[in-house]
Amino acid sequence: MKRLLRKEADPLPASGRGYQHVCPRCGQAMTLHDLRDGDQAYWCHPCGVGHRASDPPPSALRPLPQAG
Repeated sequence: MKRLLRKEADPLPASGRGYQHVCPRCGQAMTLHDLRDGDQAYWCHPCGVGHRASDPPPSALRPLPQAG
């Protein structure tokens, strides 16, 4: 069972499924890259900034449009 350590709600969804990783600065899609330490990171080539896949800022996740 997961124990809650904070009283405020988590700003990130429990899963990244159904979300697109976008740059918090320019809003363009980010590309996923493998890092030397075995982790993965998303990178925005136009802005030259990125974040680890395991620690995205809340503004980096955009819901995908519903299919159908």
